[in-house]
Amino acid sequence: MDIRTQPNYNRKTREEVFGISIRINGGRRYCKYPIGHQNYKTIGDAYAASVEIMKRILAGARIEYGVDGSAGIDKNEYVKIVD
Repeated sequence: MDIRTQPNYNRKTREEVFGISIRINGGRRYCKYPIGHQNYKTIGDAYAASVEIMKRILAGARIEYGVDGSAGIDKNEYVKIVD
């Protein structure tokens, strides 16, 4: 599992923000977006959050999908990180 930061555009405030995306093992795309981690003001803040999420995942946290389950390995969707 890999985590990276990417630029986003907040349409309400009309500013560029930064977020985190996750690539699942076996996937080719970074397409899982943790809820609550898509609106950082600086890339440094987003990077620090990505390191913290990776520590949580290595400590046993898991990715929780919606009620319908996962959309697929390389399908875009928002996910929740649960300890």
